[in-house]
Amino acid sequence: MATKSQGFLWQICLVLLFSAGVMSLDCNLLRHQQSKFNGYSLQLLQNMGGNFPLKCLEDKTAFQFPEKVLKPKFQQHAKMAIHEILQQLFGIFSRNLTQTGWERTKVGSFLNGLTLQTERLETCLPTKAGANILRLKKYFQRIQDFLNEKKYSTCAWEIVREEGQRCFQYIDKLTVRMKK
Repeated sequence: MATKSQGFLWQICLVLLFSAGVMSLDCNLLRHQQSKFNGYSLQLLQNMGGNFPLKCLEDKTAFQFPEKVLKPKFQQHAKMAIHEILQQLFGIFSRNLTQTGWERTKVGSFLNGLTLQTERLETCLPTKAGANILRLKKYFQRIQDFLNEKKYSTCAWEIVREEGQRCFQYIDKLTVRMKK
């Protein structure tokens, strides 16, 4: 006959086993969820500001996305790179938007989506960061420096919005490298 403490311990073990199974199942679905999220975020980013203003063409710049990031050796590296891109995009698009004229509700939806997906990825990530994360940080620092140099002008934001759209194309490439 089992004591109350043994019965309670048995219940805790069952909950832990069930939770571990659910968590691994969720991480197995991550590729599909990430793919859907990419399309949603890209659409929100495209719709935030409308068409690219022709007057901003002279300000265009090549931020030089680190292509090496797109060829991760391991699936976990792809997840870490996606996570870093999402965090950096959130950081950039959550400050100094006053000159953009973008609808606040669309910006808010975009930022909320970034937050949710970043949190989602965190449950499936290893704790150790790699060299690609440093490359990404430098890339996003160039974008931030560009915004600062251009004093967060409307054209600077339109160029960064366009670059953000390219980031979701890069995320799509990384998502394909995640486990099916």
